[in-house]
Amino acid sequence: MPSTDSAAVIVARFLKANHYNETFEAFIAEAGLPQNAGITNQGDWTIEKILEEKKQFDSSLAFEKKGDDKNRGWSLPAPSKAVEPQVPIQSNVLCVSGCGQGDKEDEVILITTADRSWARVSPAVPFSLLGSIPNAHGSPVLAISSLPGGYILSTSMSGQLALHGSQGRLLDKCRDHLKYAVHVVSGLTRHGRWIVATAGWDQKVHIYAPESELAANFEPHGQSHLRDDEPYIPGLLRDPIHTITVPTNPESMVLVQHPDTMDLYLVVSRRDSTFLYYYRITPTAAESSSSRSSEVTYSVQETGKQNLAPHSNAWVAFTPSCLAVCPTDPQLLAVATSHLPHMKLIVVRLLFPTATYDPNTNTAAVADSQAVTPASQARAALALQDREDSAIKLHVSTMAPQTPYSTPQVVWRPGGHGVFINADDGVIRGVDTESGKVVAILKAHEVGSKVRTLYAGWEAGGQKEILVSGGFDKKVFVWRVDSE
Repeated sequence: MPSTDSAAVIVARFLKANHYNETFEAFIAEAGLPQNAGITNQGDWTIEKILEEKKQFDSSLAFEKKGDDKNRGWSLPAPSKAVEPQVPIQSNVLCVSGCGQGDKEDEVILITTADRSWARVSPAVPFSLLGSIPNAHGSPVLAISSLPGGYILSTSMSGQLALHGSQGRLLDKCRDHLKYAVHVVSGLTRHGRWIVATAGWDQKVHIYAPESELAANFEPHGQSHLRDDEPYIPGLLRDPIHTITVPTNPESMVLVQHPDTMDLYLVVSRRDSTFLYYYRITPTAAESSSSRSSEVTYSVQETGKQNLAPHSNAWVAFTPSCLAVCPTDPQLLAVATSHLPHMKLIVVRLLFPTATYDPNTNTAAVADSQAVTPASQARAALALQDREDSAIKLHVSTMAPQTPYSTPQVVWRPGGHGVFINADDGVIRGVDTESGKVVAILKAHEVGSKVRTLYAGWEAGGQKEILVSGGFDKKVFVWRVDSE
């Protein structure tokens, strides 16, 4: 019987089988497929094209970095038992996250779905529903994050940013993105001021400095006449302190502090670029515990970039689609990439810029006392490549299948012992960040469904770790440590 699989599916099966030393023709024969398998449409891949793809895949293996065969980065016990929380879900799950008062014992689980709602779930068995907002936004909620004190930030497909209180009351909202606000992150300056950044598919990144004191001291007396969709504290989010315009859509962001200066940096990845871009956020007015946020102004300056593929070429190109900071080492970053046919995972140490950076030329300025010659520029470029290459601790293929429409996700285990990644086959994989090996396979979502989002945190009491997953099978699972 003729094969109904497309050429892309067949080559993915071939690569997944790890037949690195076997010809594609032999694989076709062994699988019982006709010699023209996958060639169903005029203009579809030919056998020659598939063989060329195989050669490029083999070449890309030379750029991978792996550890030894010992699983030193994966501790046991690890989450492996799936529990379905007592939460009614009627649509695809878009985001899961955690929110607390700054202590892991106070953590709650947040779930957003395509029906424009989000829910608060207890982190204790049986993971019951604590509360929900049926229409948190006017469109599906794509991302959710939290600030100290239980404040909740969320963004939607319409480009809106909303700030809710710990009990779900809308405090403020704004719409500065033209469409698809896909990511929101938050952090604190050295004096505890709020900084919030949103990324949208309008090729914009907006940075906000909300008035944290106003939110903390606000007393909602006489506000009972407000509707649920009217903000309690209009203007709390304020206008963006800075807007970054990028050539392609931003994909992911993290807010981290410099280990020496304690300056706050926004690290951004964007589509079709293998670089991380660094933006330093510094106050231009006095920032002290006694001054109001409205009196503080900030400067946002692009300070440098870091290549995640310093010695690569066309066939290993990828987009860093999800960035996750290690909870035990804030200078260590896990990167899930949009790479076909399988996700690549990169673990890299952040290289905070040390020289003056010229964003117009994308290069670091050379000291005035140093003569600039083609030879010196070549040596400097090579030295930079070697430094960027040394910063990459792990660069491996996870064999997690992806398509051009995938949304790669990676989360660290809360103790920093390995990461979990999603996939489009309904499977969650645990990866040892020392050896690069897939050491855990978690199956509960429907086979072949997209696992859209992941969150790793603590069960109530802070003693056992959990993993929360949500997918396009309209299900959420809390993965517990199996104590039996």
